[in-house]
This record gives sequence, C-alpha cells and structure tokens, in this order.
Amino acid sequence: MRALFVSYKGYLAGSTGGVQVCTKEYVRVIEGAGIELELYSFDHDRRITTKILRRLSSSPYLRPAPADLVANIVRISRASLLDFVFLNQVALAPLARDIKARCPVDCRVIILSHGLESTDLLHLIRLKKRLPLSGRALPIASLALGHAVLTESRTRPHVDGVLVLSQLDALLEHWVGANAVGYLPRIVIPSPIAWRPSGDRVGYLGTLDHGPNLEGLVAVLEELRKLPSGSPRVRVIGGPSSIGLWLEQEYGLVDYLGSLEDAEVRNEAATWSSFLHPIFCAARGCSTKLATAISWQIPIITTTPGHRGYEWRSGSLVVRNCPRDFAAECVRVLEGNSAAEAQSEVVEVSRTSPTLQDNVERLRAFIARVRSEPARDSEVSGTSRPLSRIAAPST
Repeated sequence: MRALFVSYKGYLAGSTGGVQVCTKEYVRVIEGAGIELELYSFDHDRRITTKILRRLSSSPYLRPAPADLVANIVRISRASLLDFVFLNQVALAPLARDIKARCPVDCRVIILSHGLESTDLLHLIRLKKRLPLSGRALPIASLALGHAVLTESRTRPHVDGVLVLSQLDALLEHWVGANAVGYLPRIVIPSPIAWRPSGDRVGYLGTLDHGPNLEGLVAVLEELRKLPSGSPRVRVIGGPSSIGLWLEQEYGLVDYLGSLEDAEVRNEAATWSSFLHPIFCAARGCSTKLATAISWQIPIITTTPGHRGYEWRSGSLVVRNCPRDFAAECVRVLEGNSAAEAQSEVVEVSRTSPTLQDNVERLRAFIARVRSEPARDSEVSGTSRPLSRIAAPST
C-alpha cells in the first residue's frame, strides 16, 4: 500500500509540542503497518484575501491551506497510484470533497485527528472572560462555534475514515457523522528519572494558555491556598510567560520556572513529590505531557478527563475528579510512604502501556475495515447507503 501524508510543515518539525509529538507518532505507526509513506508539507495560505478574511473570522476551517494544495495532492495521487491520502489535523477535512472528486475512485481519504476544533473552542468561549487566555472566537462566539460544528458535520460524509487519539474523540466523531473511526492510545516509552523528592513541592508542566489546562490548574491552586498550613510549593513549567507570571503573582505558593530545556525539566521533576495533571472538562485530543510523566515513573495525580487517550494493563494513577480532593492528595503525597506507593503504581502503568507494535496492529485492523467498504464518493450525502449496510458505530 502507498500513501501520502499531508501536514502543515510546522507539525512535522520540532519535538516538544503536543501536535508535533502526535504527528510523528502517527507517521511511525503508519510506516510500521507496512504502508509506503510519502510526506508532503505545506505552509500557511498567505494570500492577502485570506489575511483579510481571518480578521473577520477566526475559523480554523477557513482556507486552511494554500490554493494549490488539492491540485498537488491529486497530481501525486495519480502519478503514484496512491491507496490513501492521510490529512493531518481536522482543519484539513474541508479539502476531502475536492480530493475525492479528482483522485482515483479507490484512493481513500483518512483524517488524522488531534481532536475536534469545536471541542476546545467551546472551552475558550466559556473561560475567556475569567482567565487570561489567548485565542479568538470571531465574528461572534455563537457564530464561530456554530460554524465549527456545522463544518465538522458537513465534511465527514466525504472522508473514508478518521483516526483519533482518545475514546472521547471517537464518540464525538460519530456524533458529527464520521463513518469509520479508529482509536490509537498513546504510546509510552519508559525513561525513568532519578527520583529524589524534596518533600515540599509538586510540579506542573504544560501549555498555560490552553483553556482546559489553565482552568484545572487554577481550580487546584484555589483549593491549595485555602489550606491553613502544609501546602506544597507548586513548581510550574511552561508558557506563555505572561500567564506563568500571572499565576506566580496571583498565588503565593507558585514558583514559575518558565520554559526549560528537556534536561532541565527532568532535573527539576526529579525533586517533585508528584506530577500534577488536573483537567476537569472534556478537552480535545489527549495530553501528551502525561505520557512524559508516565515515562519518568514518578507519582502522578490526575483526573478522568486528564488521562483520556491512555490505556494500561497493570498499575494505576492517582485520580481525583474534584478540585478539593485533588488538592488534598497534593498534600498527602508529600508523605514519603504515600509517594512511594504512588510511584510503584506508575512504574507498572509505564511498563504495561501500549507499544508501537500494539498501535500498528490497531491501525492494520482499521485499514482493513476501511478498505472493506466502498470508497466514499465526493457527493455522498451520508444517507445514500442502503439501511441494510449501515452497521452500529465502533471504535
């Protein structure tokens, strides 16, 4: 099988951002499944008209790629007799209809999702007034959110399948009308650090202007500062610095460390009694930093939404779904025996999480399912198949 992997070039470069990490993981799994893969990267659409339109609308689905991208995909598809076109990120889904109309009929178009745009747009809209978040919802919030959901629904009949990073995203993809949906949990490669907790600190690592991240961290900090005594120092790593400095000023128990190099992060995390990962809402995609913490094999306190997209056969993470309980656990884990017990459980989680080969087998099953169905036509309405051929959604 031969395929084209289409991605914004920034997602194929670098290694620290969540989108970059998941993009490279998608590449490794697809190649591991024996598919001959050609990477095709593109830059932003820099037309003046596009820049003007984006001042009026913040939709990520508005001209997501240069005008010649579809023509180039079609040219490569015809020349190389492609079996698949993988579109990295859901923002490219509106291109699927034109690609299907011009590519050979048996070339399947697969969306590689990092989460629906509408999912976190909703969180941006509801949190914008009370947290210092970047991002826009133009022209007005209701129109921006409605446009995102409708675009996602209208594009799904024109794709042959969607790969997602969490079971939540699989459910949401079925909700907006996707046909075949495959789920690939996060791969964890153990990389233990020399854990030497100081006994007076916990730590946080993440993108601070991501609505679900900041909401969860602030909720826990609010509970920690209510404690009469014994609250740990909360060491915060990440950007942007404007929000990190705001956290440090607002909460006297926060030490903001900025954005550190990988070696510096590992050295700092080795002193934490626990890694904090509080997310209390249903966010898009998965949190790649949690895989980092699991690989370090240090105690982790998280939530049910926080560990979406992760699976393991043995061990456990400390899960507290109420900010007050979460804060109490931050204090409890300062005690040596509690921390040691939590750490031993994370070692098991790290050891029994999915491997690359596990996800390769999942992908092969998904590919077989997609190929067993007739390729979706560019004009399919989503109701054109006979009722006898419509099966219950599966992941």
